[in-house]
Amino acid sequence: MMLRRALAVVALASGVLLVGASPAFAHAELVESDPAPGAVLTKSPPTITLQFTETVRAENGGVRVFDADGGRVDQGGVDVSGRTVRMPVPKLDNGSYVVTWRVVSADSHPIQGAFTFQVGEGGGPGATSREVTGLANRLLGAQGGDKVVGAAYGVVRGLVFAGLALLIGGAAFAAAISPGARASKRARAIVGLGWVVTFVASIAGLALYGPYVSGLGIGEALSTSLLGDTLGERLGEIWLARIVVLLVAVPLLVLLFRRPGREEQRLPAWWLPLGAVVAIALAATPGLAGHAVSGDWVSAAVIADTLHVLAMAVWLGGLVVLAAMTLTGSNTTEHLRETVPRFSRVALGCVVALAATGAFQTWRQVGSLDALRSTDYGRILTVKLVLFAAIVVFAAFSREIVLRLFGPPEPSASGMPAVTGGSDDDLPAQTDTLDQYEIDDASEVRHLRRSVWGEIVLAVAVLAATALLVNAAPARTAVAQGSEGGAVGVTMKSKKVWVDFTATPGVTGANDVHANTLTPSGAPLDVTDLKVTIDLPDRNIAPIDVALRRLSPGHYYAPGFDVPIAGEWRVTAKPLVSEFDQPTLRGTVTFG
Repeated sequence: MMLRRALAVVALASGVLLVGASPAFAHAELVESDPAPGAVLTKSPPTITLQFTETVRAENGGVRVFDADGGRVDQGGVDVSGRTVRMPVPKLDNGSYVVTWRVVSADSHPIQGAFTFQVGEGGGPGATSREVTGLANRLLGAQGGDKVVGAAYGVVRGLVFAGLALLIGGAAFAAAISPGARASKRARAIVGLGWVVTFVASIAGLALYGPYVSGLGIGEALSTSLLGDTLGERLGEIWLARIVVLLVAVPLLVLLFRRPGREEQRLPAWWLPLGAVVAIALAATPGLAGHAVSGDWVSAAVIADTLHVLAMAVWLGGLVVLAAMTLTGSNTTEHLRETVPRFSRVALGCVVALAATGAFQTWRQVGSLDALRSTDYGRILTVKLVLFAAIVVFAAFSREIVLRLFGPPEPSASGMPAVTGGSDDDLPAQTDTLDQYEIDDASEVRHLRRSVWGEIVLAVAVLAATALLVNAAPARTAVAQGSEGGAVGVTMKSKKVWVDFTATPGVTGANDVHANTLTPSGAPLDVTDLKVTIDLPDRNIAPIDVALRRLSPGHYYAPGFDVPIAGEWRVTAKPLVSEFDQPTLRGTVTFG
């Protein structure tokens, strides 16, 4: 029965992750490209150059160039040097081109994007026309990650966290908190389940990583060439090292549970230090293969991430074994009296460690309240914090039940919560009151069992949120991408003519401005003249003329247009459709 419940916990984690998992793109950041997005060049560029915020890896075919008809015109081959990716291109004819790229960032996640540029003035639709930008979106989508692979990989990462919790937490409970657990078949089954889940999930992760970063289908998970590439990367090395450490842990676990009928048998003196080293090594693998190794304060981040995983594992795994061993059977009260206070002290330390390391990682990866509200990472983190708070509430209920059953702890254990934490300043008053009532032990134990299982279910949801955080772009990165780059634009409409205004990179300083005149159906419309100004009424900045030059019918361009300050600028366009028809169209764009 208890093994089925543990399996249900793992299945719940898988289900939550399957609902929320998807391929993750945008951990490193493209900060510069040559040609620049939307650039109009006088001659063909010799190379395509991409500059990122951190070291990346790119496979052959990771950068591609297409003409305006969607035909590939590059010859492949990329050169990667730290943060810079270069690809030579053949001589390009006049016209518009799309560049798509897909690389792997330092935290082992794939990132991708696309931009357009133009060679010569004229010769088909412009680089920022709807036709070419739409083609860029379609080409990028065709090269995107497979959703099934992304979901499966997200589930695998969540199962690694769940398995580590059962393995490390269960073993720690049996070795250091309640020696009686060494004689428990349920405790042994839970720890064994944790080992199996971690081992199988690690193997599955190695198989899925190649298709995940390459944007391929689930069928490529058995590709030996992709597996070889994975094992040659840092993530593959870390996950393979985890498998080796799991194998090293087998004799330690056998020794821990070798004599279930002799729970008084003491472990060798070397067992606890060696077991701690193995536990730390396992807990370090998620951080070493994830966000902790990218960004600032890497050494501190790896240490904090390892402590965070250890605290999570000891707390959650200990809760599961506590529920399995002491909250069932006929000797529940005796087991609770002996085990719960000891686990309480450990649980309190875990809560403190989780709070401290979580605060550090939040500061490092989020940085501001705005990032917490406006990014996927921030929103997932908020959900995780709410779930954590709910666990503390359930823990308080558990503590009240334990106090009713056993009264206050001994002075040496004062200040320690029954399950997760809390102040004991009011215990004497509570005891005086409780002594007046008769306690129904069986009923209280049932309530305690439900409360602890509530903690476990919520903790599984926290694990799922943690796995989703691993797949999400850090909030600092997402905010930086939104503020530093890409393009801003607006489409202004009238009954006879539309004007599409686009500025890249959409920040203060020099911008390349493209303006396209269109029919209401979206087709290019050749007008006699087009005048565009921008102004900032909130700052009393008068209209600034955008010096446009005509590149082709319906396509106008102003290179290096200077935007003096950030803000929400009003764009005014006056297309001269005919001698007697010049509507005034307005819209707003925000320059960062």
